[in-house]
Amino acid sequence: MKKLSPRAYRSLFLKHVGGFLTKITTPEERAGDHAVAVSGGPDSMALLWCAHELSKDRKIGKVRGVFVHHHTRAGQDQDEEVVRNFCAREDIPFVSLHVKDLNLKAGNFEARAREKRHELCLKELKKNELLWMGHHIDDSFEWSMMQKLRSTNPKSSMGIPVRNKKILRPFLSVTRAQIQELIKQEGIPFCDDPTNQDLKHERNYIRKVLTPVIKKRYPKYLKFYTHQANFMAHTLGLSVVKAYKEGRIYAYYEGAVLEGREFSPIKIQELIHHYSHQKRGDLMTTIEKMLRAIEHGKKGPFQFSGGVEAYYTPGLLMIYPQKMENQDDHLALTLSRLTSEVLMDLPSFSRAELQKSWEDLLSRADALLNMPGLILILERDSLCKTLNASVFDPLFPKVSQVCREKGLKFISFRKCLDTWELKKERLPKKIRLLPLFNFS
Repeated sequence: MKKLSPRAYRSLFLKHVGGFLTKITTPEERAGDHAVAVSGGPDSMALLWCAHELSKDRKIGKVRGVFVHHHTRAGQDQDEEVVRNFCAREDIPFVSLHVKDLNLKAGNFEARAREKRHELCLKELKKNELLWMGHHIDDSFEWSMMQKLRSTNPKSSMGIPVRNKKILRPFLSVTRAQIQELIKQEGIPFCDDPTNQDLKHERNYIRKVLTPVIKKRYPKYLKFYTHQANFMAHTLGLSVVKAYKEGRIYAYYEGAVLEGREFSPIKIQELIHHYSHQKRGDLMTTIEKMLRAIEHGKKGPFQFSGGVEAYYTPGLLMIYPQKMENQDDHLALTLSRLTSEVLMDLPSFSRAELQKSWEDLLSRADALLNMPGLILILERDSLCKTLNASVFDPLFPKVSQVCREKGLKFISFRKCLDTWELKKERLPKKIRLLPLFNFS
């Protein structure tokens, strides 16, 4: 894999974390103020740097650093100085909070220190201010391991929550290795906490002893852990990620159609497994790549293991077996026999009538064989241009060829309905159309 330049790495890192942030916060929350809990360690220092960069780019509101001094080891004075100096250099407001009467020798020190930190930071928060913490995917995996070995609560065994009321953890979208690369590229200062090497602490034991063994045997363990945790959160109704505004799902013998603007990766995986001849396996990485490609204007077809294919057209995602024989041959033959006189004599549709015709198609047993549902536009070129009509569809190459020969243009059902609604002021009340599924 080609190594990215510091500039490219910075851009992609900020875009990724910023994109994740939009899924767990509202626009109003992002525009508000943000306090970053900073210990001086690499993760929290990278988080403060990231928040500051997003603020400078006006992706979020004002940012400040919050340091908690436990007064349990001499090195914390140096930690505070590193954070204070960084904030002064970057013109970031800074506040230092102090824990009193925390006995290092008393039992369960880590848990008590964590509770004190949270208590002080939450008291310090201003109105409409969110608190950021620097936990990342590796931390969540380690926490999940700890809980699975000592708890039966499925919620706690999923890992560290992405959000808990006013507490956000935007770095639960990145790994320790990715953060370390950012620190190296950007020269972000930090201090190492020597207690992180002490194996008497349970998390250090998992991190230093158990995880390296798992990583050697299962190098993709973090990817599968993330997918599993997301699936569990979705299944248990615990996900804080912004819900997908999903439309309807239509299942047929041959495959399925998802109607809408956003598609849940989990729902897509379930459908692919249903229609695949391989009923197991993790498909999330491939599905996420497909959804990113769709965001960048790609339509497909997209190939999946198990003999399944997917194709996107605006407002519609199709999932079906590879090499499925659709109605292309039959529709092309029928269309080739229609004369210009017959075509020009066809009736016009209102948008409501076209919507009814679309619902009729979806209710048919052979609906998938006609998808994405092509409609000829039998109007002047200017109207075809307004509707952004096409002359080629990869799923219907023979129909496309006949249309080119006859000088005809077409559009998919869903795209036509959505464009008509969007540009209704520029379009007539009725348009002369021919839904091709009428001939199938």
